[in-house]
Amino acid sequence: MMMKKLLAICFCCLWFVGAQAQEQAPPQEDKLSRLMGEREQLILEYQYYSGQNSNFWGKQSKKDLLNIIDTLKEIIRKDSELIAAVKEASVRKIAESTVERQRAGKMIQQDERLINNQITDLKGQISTLESQAKKRERVILDLKEQLKATDEVRYGKDRVIAILGGAAFLFFLYAVFLQVRLSTKKAPKKRKKA
Repeated sequence: MMMKKLLAICFCCLWFVGAQAQEQAPPQEDKLSRLMGEREQLILEYQYYSGQNSNFWGKQSKKDLLNIIDTLKEIIRKDSELIAAVKEASVRKIAESTVERQRAGKMIQQDERLINNQITDLKGQISTLESQAKKRERVILDLKEQLKATDEVRYGKDRVIAILGGAAFLFFLYAVFLQVRLSTKKAPKKRKKA
């Protein structure tokens, strides 16, 4: 009788622990922990039935032996379910890791394509900017040459103007000098008449 109470308490504890594990574990681990819990319960039942001696002579009865056989069959069935669940979990993990690797590979390829496209675009922009810079340099050189030519022309004109201005000033001074000289020569003649 005490053994039955102990077994019932163990079943309740295992059931409670199994329920707690199911709440916290992911679905696949939930299935595995549930199957492990059921297997442990079956082992406890097997130990219980193996400990029964309900025969008239104090040995195991036919009913006890049949219960042991049924329990062993259930244990074997649970073991088969556990093996299948473990295989399923490993296949799922392998599939998930394969999918993750493929996804990562695709992401890497997409990133490489994007980077290559950006590099190609940047190279195109660089070559465009270089050609524009060369055109600007040519334009700047042409403008410098034009400026130099216009400076030379202007300098030449300024020189000519300066020379002509200097010559005109000299002619002006010479004209003033001649006027003064003429006026000084005419002034003494007037004195003589008076």
